Amino acid sequence: MKSLLPHEMDKPRSRRLRKKLRVGEFQEFGIDIQILFDKEIITLDSALNLWIEFIESKGWVFGGGGSENSELLSGFICQSNRGALGEHDLLAIREWSDKQNWIKSTVTQQLQDAWHNYG
Repeated sequence: MKSLLPHEMDKPRSRRLRKKLRVGEFQEFGIDIQILFDKEIITLDSALNLWIEFIESKGWVFGGGGSENSELLSGFICQSNRGALGEHDLLAIREWSDKQNWIKSTVTQQLQDAWHNYG
């Protein structure tokens, strides 16, 4: 799919084309995330397994990962089907993270356009 430039996002288009390009009322949002975890408590593989289990329970997908030498997981979260994540999803991530004793901190950005990389 063609990636649109910022000045092309608001160009008048038919409903069918807006849906195909995922703009206007069909714009889809995702979340950029970084999780700092404690390697003294959990391994990278176990942290990823718990994280992916949470993501899949919400019907989301996650693209990203971490490094064996690092305590950082990072990536992008979006819906597995058409649709956008919302503020309530940011809250769900924060609430889940707060309950995990192996997570030192979680940094989420504001919702971002999942297709065109423009807010």
